[in-house]
Amino acid sequence: MADTVTVPEKQVDEALQLIASADHAAVSALQRWLRISFREANAILNELEKRGAVGPAFGSRARAVYVRRCEQCGRIGKRGFQTIGADEHTVTQCAARTACRKRWPKPARDDD
Repeated sequence: MADTVTVPEKQVDEALQLIASADHAAVSALQRWLRISFREANAILNELEKRGAVGPAFGSRARAVYVRRCEQCGRIGKRGFQTIGADEHTVTQCAARTACRKRWPKPARDDD
């Protein structure tokens, strides 16, 4: 019977932020970013796979990333994003006003 590694929820959330920002989900990358063991990094990726954030393991290759992160407000999700810019200088932003508050700020009021 294999030992299962329990990973704190905070560490899983931090890994999700890093994976969505870098658009790269590999065990070795998580080991470097979070300074954790191979078993812990693999357990985190398996948990994120159960949540639908990354794809299944395929040998030694990096997993597919199904989530994106808005560079304006930090929202992470699967839909509702647009990529703006050329090849080297792209920015990912929320596509809707209701999704991204920092991109669409409220107008200033004169009565303040």
